[in-house]
Amino acid sequence: MKKLIYTLFISLIATQGFAQTDWSTRVANIIYSNCSSCHNPNGIAPFSLMSYTDANDNASDILDAVQDHSMPPWPPDPAYNRLAHERVLTDQEIADIADWVNNGTLLGDTSLEPDAPVFSSSGEIVSPDLVLTAPLYTVNTTDDLYRCFVIPTGQSTLKYINGLEAIPGDRSIVHHILIYSDTSATPLQLDAADPDPGYTNFGGTGSNTSQLIGIWVPGQSAYFTPTGMGIKLLPNANVILQVHYPGGISNRMDSTKINLKLSSNLQREIAIEAPLNHYFLDNGPLILPPNQTRTFDAHYTLGYDISTLAIGPHMHLLGRSIRSYGVTPLNDTIPFIDIPEWDFHWQGLYSFPRVLKIPVGSVIYSSAFYDNTTANPENPNDPPAWVYLGEGTTDEMMLVYFAYTLYFPGDENIIIDSSVTTGINQPITSTIITTCQLYDPAPNPAVDKITVQYFIPTLAKHQLELFDVTGKLCRSLKSSSEQGLITQQFDISDLPSGNYFLTLSSDGIQRTKKIIRQ
Repeated sequence: MKKLIYTLFISLIATQGFAQTDWSTRVANIIYSNCSSCHNPNGIAPFSLMSYTDANDNASDILDAVQDHSMPPWPPDPAYNRLAHERVLTDQEIADIADWVNNGTLLGDTSLEPDAPVFSSSGEIVSPDLVLTAPLYTVNTTDDLYRCFVIPTGQSTLKYINGLEAIPGDRSIVHHILIYSDTSATPLQLDAADPDPGYTNFGGTGSNTSQLIGIWVPGQSAYFTPTGMGIKLLPNANVILQVHYPGGISNRMDSTKINLKLSSNLQREIAIEAPLNHYFLDNGPLILPPNQTRTFDAHYTLGYDISTLAIGPHMHLLGRSIRSYGVTPLNDTIPFIDIPEWDFHWQGLYSFPRVLKIPVGSVIYSSAFYDNTTANPENPNDPPAWVYLGEGTTDEMMLVYFAYTLYFPGDENIIIDSSVTTGINQPITSTIITTCQLYDPAPNPAVDKITVQYFIPTLAKHQLELFDVTGKLCRSLKSSSEQGLITQQFDISDLPSGNYFLTLSSDGIQRTKKIIRQ
């Protein structure tokens, strides 16, 4: 009897959560969702992961890569700040892969196995307004090659880019793509001076007037701007595709193209710029002596409210780590990105889960660590040599790009990736503002003058008043009928030092902010 009870107990355990992980019901979904976009017959990865057989043949390599977090490639630290479209496995997913590998890579019930993903060469943008295709180029290189292809847009009027995707002609040899626009003759001159299609240039395009408009890395989906926002494409501009081909490629052909969705309507411009850069370092210049490590810092003070959509740090081979964050006038810290183990071969423009407001007067910072010693496996010089600022492979750079536009009330409620909701300070609410809004005054504390910004959604009478802590009305600042975003500066130098409350009233709604008069 005891033996029967024991047998039933073991059977019960096996059927209530202690069964071994198998491919069909668990592991296939993890691999297809996180790995197959690069690990497919036309992808950049060295082997495919498009079936049970593929995964079983590479099981030990998969386990090693996910346990040391080298795969999927995602350099930003999610513990510092969450970003959109993260390629990060959860602890449970890593544990499931370990259980599957360590217990014999069970196949399971194949009727429950999900279908393998399909990777189309036609792209996600079904009806692009403009398709730009680079000339067919034969790649023969033993080292990393950065080839720039100049493509006329043929657009004689100003347009705004609302959707963009890059489609490599041969995904197995394209590591990443930087996409620029330029109206100068420089890229055309560089192209004409090279007998082959395009020209070779590391870092940028070789033109000081080129503007970055997009980035593609393996596994990346098409990028669409929020409604009413767009990336400016100037009349008669050329688009330059800088394609990175890894070393060790022989006689392979590529013709990369980009699909664009365009609008002729006036839109809020999204700029991609690097206010934190190697030209204005706090402790520059950017010079790295041999056999030494150095940390370089930069900061920039915002002169107006901005809405930030994405961030993209950039260094070369001697970079080992980089972090960027902001500090508001109220001394609140806004984490942007931290890459504790920089990898030059895996970099991109990382979107925030939703549009991030950075208020006027905030100071944004970056701190980048460089290692010019033999301890750096990426050091291009043996022995280590002096390294200076420049765009060459063995030079160095320090840039932090921001994709941003001028702030408009409600921008912080625009969702870019709804699957990520943690690590963001602002609450997620409706994307349409239907009531009056009062924003944080600046500076606060204030000595003499204070700037107040508020939003009235429809034409309505409103009042702006200042009260002391006892509720006594100290000043009626404004009473009028207006609508839209309103910015006012008020003189409070005659008020005694202390705490006050600023109140906005409109259509029965009241909004209040605390002000400190020093």
